[in-house]
Amino acid sequence: MHRTAALLKQWTLPIAILAGIVGHSVFSRLAPLSVWLLMAMLFLTFSTLKPRELGFHRLHFILLAVQLAGSLASWVILSPFSPLLAQSVSLCFFIPTATAAPTITGMLGGNVGFLTTYLFLGNFAVVLTAPLLIPLLSQHHSDLPLLSFMLRVFFKVTPTLLLPLLLAWGIRWLAPSVNAAIVRKSHLSFYLWAAMILILISSTFDTLFSPGDKNAALELVVSASGIAVCVVLFLVGRNTGKRYGLRIASGQSLAQKNLLFGMWLVFQYLDQNVLISLTAYSIFQNLFNTWQLWQHEKSKQQ
Repeated sequence: MHRTAALLKQWTLPIAILAGIVGHSVFSRLAPLSVWLLMAMLFLTFSTLKPRELGFHRLHFILLAVQLAGSLASWVILSPFSPLLAQSVSLCFFIPTATAAPTITGMLGGNVGFLTTYLFLGNFAVVLTAPLLIPLLSQHHSDLPLLSFMLRVFFKVTPTLLLPLLLAWGIRWLAPSVNAAIVRKSHLSFYLWAAMILILISSTFDTLFSPGDKNAALELVVSASGIAVCVVLFLVGRNTGKRYGLRIASGQSLAQKNLLFGMWLVFQYLDQNVLISLTAYSIFQNLFNTWQLWQHEKSKQQ
């Protein structure tokens, strides 16, 4: 029985991806549930996190420099050749860490405290710098009001992250026995992530296969740019973090992106073709995370 359960868990994520691709038109309708699944995952993850595990590390600021400098440098280098490619690459660098990243890092055996600190730091940096970068990327929105745009970004990225953290720590403080019971069930975050993968992959492929005028050459180049940035960020993050004994947390901090926030920025302010890059990034990111988790589960069962 235990062997069967272990085998089922090992294949849960690949099955979720395959089901999302094949049944994208059906499962994409579940997209409104994704925010609640995400908050439940974070609640379980943050329930295992002690406040003293948070704290700034030199590596946080190295990663933040890579994120922001990479975004600006890619725009400066690419904009003379292709504004669309420049927007795509710059935005892939700029988007903050995904709110699901602490859960994935925990399941991979990484340092959740390190990543959670970077999650807050990176999102705060994006709140401050987005009103400066977006007008640079989009000449049509060069006169964005600074304060109101900062507030819009803040309320877009913060509640999903902050509410599960405050609830988890409130229970830890007020009802330690309840917190202990929740911690014993924290393994359920794996299956919540499988449900998230099913919805994210199906929504991504539903967007990819949506009707409309297609430019195959353009889509190929812009898609390749999103995948290339994802590969670079994982490599840089993991290799930099390895020097500090934080390979997993550093890689996820830098490369696992909040692509829904990126898509919101595109819909509001940028060339809609940038969505192609974010879609490719999303597919590669989720496939890579699934492969990492699959390998991790296999290694635990050997």
